[in-house]
This record gives sequence, C-alpha cells and structure tokens, in this order.
Amino acid sequence: MNTKRDIGAEILQSIQDIKLGKGHIKKIETKEDIVDIRKHLHLSQSAFAVLMGVNVRTLQEWEQGRRKPLYLY
Repeated sequence: MNTKRDIGAEILQSIQDIKLGKGHIKKIETKEDIVDIRKHLHLSQSAFAVLMGVNVRTLQEWEQGRRKPLYLY
C-alpha cells in the first residue's frame, strides 16, 4: 500500500505545534520539496517566506537549490 503524503498539511500542523511549544525540527530534503509545499498551500514566495520566518531572497535561494535550509523556526 503506497500512501501519498500531504506535505502542506504536515507543515501547517508543524507550525501549529511549534506555536504550542510542541514543535520539532524536520529536514527538508530537496529544493522540489520546498516548491511543492509552497504551491500546495497556494502561497506566493512572499507569503511563504513570512510563514517560514525567512526573507524572500533566502526562500528563492532554497527553491533554486543554491542554499539549503538548516532549520526553521
């Protein structure tokens, strides 16, 4: 049985958990993961950057594979 993950829902749940003090760090493996999550949530780069607590340029560098996120707040 191959179940497809809902990455967007996982990220939103993680953000809620972090706000409640129950958060944990989860590694994002590829630049495609970042783009897929943002698009799944129907967010612009600006809105997603705010949600993730980074500036837009940092997000763009993640999405282009020039940098990798070390951790998210």
